Amino acid sequence: MALPSSTANWHWKNKDVSPWAKAWVESQLVGVIFQDGKTSAKIDSVITCEGDAEVGMRKSKLLTIYDLRLELKWSGVAAADENAVEGTITLPEVSHEVGADGDGDYQFETTLTTETPAARELYAVTRKHLPAYLKKKLDPLPAEMLAAHGKDLKVEGTPSASGTATPVSGVGPAATVANVAAKMKTTEAKAIKGLNTSTVKVDATFAVSASDLFDLLTEEQKIVMWSRAAAKSTPKVDSEYSIFGGNIFGKYVEIQKPTKIVQTWTLKSPNWPENHGATLTTSLTQGSDSTTIVFELAGVPTGHEDEIRNNLSGYYIRGFQSIGCVLVDVKDFPHSFEPRFIQKEPQPEFQPSIFSSRRLAAFIIVSMLAAVISSRYS
Repeated sequence: MALPSSTANWHWKNKDVSPWAKAWVESQLVGVIFQDGKTSAKIDSVITCEGDAEVGMRKSKLLTIYDLRLELKWSGVAAADENAVEGTITLPEVSHEVGADGDGDYQFETTLTTETPAARELYAVTRKHLPAYLKKKLDPLPAEMLAAHGKDLKVEGTPSASGTATPVSGVGPAATVANVAAKMKTTEAKAIKGLNTSTVKVDATFAVSASDLFDLLTEEQKIVMWSRAAAKSTPKVDSEYSIFGGNIFGKYVEIQKPTKIVQTWTLKSPNWPENHGATLTTSLTQGSDSTTIVFELAGVPTGHEDEIRNNLSGYYIRGFQSIGCVLVDVKDFPHSFEPRFIQKEPQPEFQPSIFSSRRLAAFIIVSMLAAVISSRYS
């Protein structure tokens, strides 16, 4: 028997829509930036589009997470000499923080490959028109993502019109995260005896210090930034915490800043046994250029491993990415090595036995030569 929509839509789901988002961006941005008589400028093509885009479901609410970097080719014609002008436009960040959740003031960098007075004049005019053009073209992205892919995650109903990460149910515009967090109540959760469980492990490496990642995981105001929902957290042993609007809650068991966090972990979901407490151990290993973070969740009910693994990656790892934490490949960043700015040339290993033997041999040879010379002249 099929689950009712309220139950089927409750637990976490996510879908990677990066290829679709990149194609949509190209279809929207290529076009005329402005035209004034014989003077005009346009975007010819998208040279590169890097990053990730996801549509997710949490507590029956659809949301979008995206973070893209764009490089565009533009050209134009200056009325003064009617010669073609060319250059590039780089947008280092297209994300919720700038678009749907921000003021739509996309930051951009421009270059000009044609050096004439008329080209310089066109270049300046084009830069003035770019902010409005980019806002008009890019702001609809989250709503379009939901319209195209929301139906793949939601059993019934229509996607949220906002396209932004949906706040906790019942939170109006005037409410604050602090007010919501103050109303949260957590229930003591313990591992259920006789329940078959397993351990799920997820790891990633970020170009971020261990201390900064530790703060993102434990400081209330910083948790809100990447989870996009109300949170309550005081990083002290035996203190309660709750994140994702109270959908995950527990207590801190062990805290070793900035290398380790152990906490009980309970999920509010029809798919999770009521008040069953798992144990989440988070380890952070600092290298010179990066930090490897490992989430190890013990006590996951058997049969839910893949779902929990995907959600740890989708909501923790992707959450960090959404606020600008750069994800790097583990194999490119060894866990420990000397910082680049004090890196030294490798020194030969000191081997006492070899060193002593060589010195002794040299001493014997010198002594023998001295004896020969002495016998000749004695």
